[in-house]
Order: sequence, then structure tokens, then C-alpha cells
Amino acid sequence: MMTPCQLPTLFLLLCTALAFTPALAQAADPIIQPTTTTAAQNGNNGGNTASTTGVSIPSSAPAGGITITQPVQTAEASYYKIAPGVDVTFAWNFTSILSYPTSLTLQAYCTSNKNTYPIATLPGTATQAIWNPYSYSMTAAASNLPALVQETYRLQVMDERGLGVGASPGVFQPNQKVQFALYIPQAYTPLSAGWICASCKSGAGLGYMPQPLVVGLVATLLAVGLSGWNILGRAL
Repeated sequence: MMTPCQLPTLFLLLCTALAFTPALAQAADPIIQPTTTTAAQNGNNGGNTASTTGVSIPSSAPAGGITITQPVQTAEASYYKIAPGVDVTFAWNFTSILSYPTSLTLQAYCTSNKNTYPIATLPGTATQAIWNPYSYSMTAAASNLPALVQETYRLQVMDERGLGVGASPGVFQPNQKVQFALYIPQAYTPLSAGWICASCKSGAGLGYMPQPLVVGLVATLLAVGLSGWNILGRAL
């Protein structure tokens, strides 16, 4: 049996035990904090497409690339003027791409002079490029670039690895399937200034034949007709 003097000591022990109980409970069962993983974005595409770094591409996947829709890559070469205010638009769709490139480079190659003309360098997810040949011509000399000529060009589209890479599953493959032509329009010359149609005199028909030729043709026809009439008269 406790004496009245022992009661304060027992009460103090109980309070001490209760004070340490939450700390012991936390040590026995720690709280696990949740973690968050954020996907990295491609800094060159305005945040529209997530970076494909680390994507697993199956070996059976077809090679990636683009189909050029403007101008249509299966059509004949389109003609564009080298003139102020005239833009050339190239557009395309991606096909079978599982890993987008970092960047795309467009250039024009002229087979006649073996020169390459830069058009644009774009983010790897871009689907269009607008080029102004006239502006290029105005700055080409100052930029130590080759001058544009009136010829047929081949459009070359590649990623940061260049034109020499081969086909890989799901990865961009260079495209060189489109041809286009550039020409410089001539200034208008009125008839009063002495303009002459160089091809008009070569047209077919008697109205465009030289006069001696017309006379000779008429004489030949008359001779044949008279001969035939004489032969017919003798037969009768």
C-alpha cells in the first residue's frame, strides 16, 4: 500500500511516459514522403513535344522521315519567281517518327553549278519553312554565299546528323525527293518599243511562208492539175 508521500512520484513517472509515447511511435513508423518525376521538354520546339531521350525503339519499326506536301514530292518541278514579295513555302508531314530530331536543316542543291544554297534551320518538330529567294539574292554577296541562278534545284531536308546517315527504325531519314525551279521574270516591253515575237515567223501555214516558197508551191499545184487534166482528156 502506497503512502501519501509516494503519490507525487508516481504521477511524475506517468506524465514522463506519456510525453515520450508520440516520439516512440514516429520512430517506429516513419512517414514516407511522395516523389515527383517531371518529363524533360525539348527546348527547341516551344514545349509542344516531349523529349524522346531514352525512348526504346523496336528494331522492327519502320524508318522515320517526312512526306513533303508542298510542293508535292511526286509532282513535276514547280516554278517560282525570284522577285520582291514572292515567298516559297515548303511543308511536310512526319512519318513513322519515334524519336524527333533536335533540328532540321533545309537547303537547295543546283546540279548545274554544284552549289548548295541554305534555306532554313528549324526546330526538329517543325512542319513548314518559308523562304524568300529575292531576299536571299539581295544579301548573298555580302554574306559570301553563291548567287541564285535560273535553274532547277533539289530540296534537301536533313537533321543534325547530315545527309549521309542511313535508315534507322523510328529515326529521321533525310529527304531529297522534291525538285523546284527558279526564274527571273523579264520586264514588260511594249510593241511600240520594238518588241518582236521571235517564234511567230516559224508558224505553219501559207500566211507565214516566205513569198518565193508560196509562188513555187502554187506553180507546182497548177502543173500537177494540168497534167492530170490532159491525161484524163486523152483517156476519154
